[in-house]
Amino acid sequence: MRSLPQQWRPKVTDIEEAKDLKKLSLESLISNLRSHKMVLNADMPLKKSKLMALQSTKTSSKALKAKLVEI
Repeated sequence: MRSLPQQWRPKVTDIEEAKDLKKLSLESLISNLRSHKMVLNADMPLKKSKLMALQSTKTSSKALKAKLVEI
């Protein structure tokens, strides 16, 4: 469990605190880690969304008001 990536640290800590690792079967551990991996994979599309920023202009508020009056 020490070789797992950093994003797995909270899960590793939960397993270590909740269960006696000497009595925990390998099948149970693998099952627990696989289910956590499914949760992480389900969350991935949410994190990969593209961010968009609006570009600002250096037009003064008076100039913008003048343009609105013209329209």
